[in-house]
Amino acid sequence: RRRPPRAGGAGSAVGAVVAAAVGGAAKHAEDDGPMQRNEAQKVSEAVAAADREGGYPNARLAFETHPAVRVLAPNSIWRVHLELAECAKRGGSLSHVKHHLCFALQAQPKTAQVWLEACRTLDELGELEECRWLLERGLQNCAPNEQLSLKLVRILERLGDHQTVRALAASQRWLSMDKSWKVLLDAAHFEVRVGNSRAARRLAHILLQRLPYQGPIYCEVCRVEAILGDWRMALQVAEQGVQACPKYGPLWFALLRYAEKLYGAQAVHEYGTQALRSMCHELHWKVHFEVAAAFGREHNVSSFRRAIESAALACPRHLRWKVWLLAARSELWDGSVIASRKLLTQAKADAPSRMQVSVCVEKARAEEILNDLQAVRAALTEAHACEGHDWKVFLEQIFVEARHGNLDVAREVTLAALEMHPATGRLWSALISLEHSGDGGTAAAMAAFSRAAKEVPKSGEVWCEGARLFMNPLGRDFNLARARKCLEFAVHLTPQYGDSFLELLRLRFLLELRSRMQTDSLAVGLLGAPAAQLPGLAAGDGARLSIAALVARRVCSRASAELKYGRFDFSAVEGERTDPAAEPEADSGFDWVGLCDPRVLGCSSASALPLWRLEMLCAYADPNYGFLWFWCRENSLSAPREVLAQMSEELIRDFIAGGALWTYAWAVARDVFGLGTDIEATQDGLSVPMPSFKAIESSSFGSVASGCDAGLSARDFAVGSLRLARCFTSASSSSVEEVERRRVIFGSDILSV
Repeated sequence: RRRPPRAGGAGSAVGAVVAAAVGGAAKHAEDDGPMQRNEAQKVSEAVAAADREGGYPNARLAFETHPAVRVLAPNSIWRVHLELAECAKRGGSLSHVKHHLCFALQAQPKTAQVWLEACRTLDELGELEECRWLLERGLQNCAPNEQLSLKLVRILERLGDHQTVRALAASQRWLSMDKSWKVLLDAAHFEVRVGNSRAARRLAHILLQRLPYQGPIYCEVCRVEAILGDWRMALQVAEQGVQACPKYGPLWFALLRYAEKLYGAQAVHEYGTQALRSMCHELHWKVHFEVAAAFGREHNVSSFRRAIESAALACPRHLRWKVWLLAARSELWDGSVIASRKLLTQAKADAPSRMQVSVCVEKARAEEILNDLQAVRAALTEAHACEGHDWKVFLEQIFVEARHGNLDVAREVTLAALEMHPATGRLWSALISLEHSGDGGTAAAMAAFSRAAKEVPKSGEVWCEGARLFMNPLGRDFNLARARKCLEFAVHLTPQYGDSFLELLRLRFLLELRSRMQTDSLAVGLLGAPAAQLPGLAAGDGARLSIAALVARRVCSRASAELKYGRFDFSAVEGERTDPAAEPEADSGFDWVGLCDPRVLGCSSASALPLWRLEMLCAYADPNYGFLWFWCRENSLSAPREVLAQMSEELIRDFIAGGALWTYAWAVARDVFGLGTDIEATQDGLSVPMPSFKAIESSSFGSVASGCDAGLSARDFAVGSLRLARCFTSASSSSVEEVERRRVIFGSDILSV
């Protein structure tokens, strides 16, 4: 059946032109030969040069006036039109974007790359329905095409059309399994993301039966089992895979990770011995390296030294510096400082010129562990002098100064780095965090966030810092709806940044507090409805202030007791699974962009943030950096679900022992009862003038409501953990436990060993 026209369908700007011209242009879709391609390349170079000088208007003028355009056939310059579409997109001219996409599609309707490039551009513009229509039309012209089908599966999932995803997967049965297995595997991952684990496992194991000698399929099935939390099944599948595909290296390394997760370093050593018999000789050093790293995580120094010696002997010379870095870190943990320094010196001698900066950064971290700040700065100065140094060295220097409480110096370094690298989101997020932790408080941080959002709007790190500003209970801009929107942007734009997911977890707690206050009997009676939001009243409205204080006290007292005894229940959350082993609803899809639905943003509870979905999203994103992320991650084997669980414990510690629960509760109560912010500046930062709770709380509330007396300031909420925030504001990184101090210093791995 023909699909009825949709927004973005055949009646759209792109659709109408393509539908009229695709058929007639199909017979001319071939390139006209090398001469035509060379001329088209010259036009492309002229367009690129003009775009660098004057943007899209200059690029278009250069294209229209180029002499080769008159002699080139339309189907020879389709790549130039794609480049012009990119120029127009950067210049904000959306109508011209679609104009050039239409020309490219008319010229090459049988080339899948053109459809993919057009859909990528429309995807970035947020026009998913039009992107869907183009993919469907592209499959009609280029079918069967694996890349178009994969893209369509992901677009349909984001649109929430799960039935069509399953129908598309079912249509692959008419194709050869060699040509359709990637689409079917992506459909299996889709079933995992929507909570239908049985269907995902069934589909994955069918693929293993039909294609038993495909190593990548075994790797993806192992990943499915690991995401679902069944590490034993993941190990079992990996064992089957290495028997069927003994030469496939990535499967062996996956097997080593699962073996260490379940049985420890000795199992890694035993499996590594088997791997050496099957894998190519070029990867033997990597096996020894993984075995050494496993023994190092268990602090088995003698076994580590034997394995790292084997790795150094088998490793090519240009990669041997990585072995010395791992050895230097292990010797440092063992207390052999002289040996560690010698190994770092050898690592720099063996490293290629562009990799020596990594060794200098590692040396700076080692000296910081030894509390030699002068040596740290000398190592970073040496890193700046190395070939290939970039913004990452500046970022490490910023972190060093911040960890020692030199926030003004760190801010100066950040501003100097932004002069050289103005489009780097990590530097902008560092500036926002420094302002948030400094004397300027939330006002200066908000000004920096506004600038950063204009300079690097696609930086998830910047949006995460914005969310932290909106979740600061002692700041002027406390707003959970805006915090939620910022975090949705963050996880969509930069899903590998782990802090965004951990801040979403903090947001869930705050949304639950708000939901409980809105459903409190006193709030219902005053506001007229559980979710009502009334405009702020005069500060002198004593009745409203007293009721808000009483409701906040009741909710806070109950939450404190539940947290203390491990019984905190997200009872107001619709769709929350009380049984962790229960199967979620099969058609409750949840994706990055779906978080941004205005109907979701306006809800009062955390109904769109059930924990199992957050864990699933985090597992698929597989974050690999973030200060808060490394603070909560015990080691490189920690699964995303385990990091989220550690963050929950950190939040409970902040709420109960840190005295933050009452501070959050009162900020939420101000929002619910429309009391306004009424914030005044103090010497320690921005603080909220609390109502006079001395008399109210003394009878029954006890120490739970003493957050206002716990010495908290706005800077304590600059990061999702009070203890981590204080490591940057009071030079107290040396006061935390040694393991945590190592994570603070070495956890910020930018240049992975």
